[in-house]
Amino acid sequence: MPKALNLSKYSVYRVIGNTDYASNDALTESLKAMSVVWNIPINRYLRDLLERTVDSISFTKDKPYCYFFARRLEKSLSITIKEAEKIIELSVPLGEVEKILMA
Repeated sequence: MPKALNLSKYSVYRVIGNTDYASNDALTESLKAMSVVWNIPINRYLRDLLERTVDSISFTKDKPYCYFFARRLEKSLSITIKEAEKIIELSVPLGEVEKILMA
């Protein structure tokens, strides 16, 4: 009698990294758009990091899925944003963060 096989379906997805550079205006517009789409106060999070109220901020939302993580480093902010299909990593000098918040 043939033996039954128990199989599981799986898929492997690979992410290809691509590094580009963006102007502060483009970065500001992108962060504003994300803030509106996800209904989260990204500017407030950046201000808290800039003022050293906190060292890092992490936020996750299920619908639509997004993950926001920002951390203050010595001379810059490191920001990671994950959406359903992509991951965006930003490094912004602290001097430029103030300009972004004022825009």
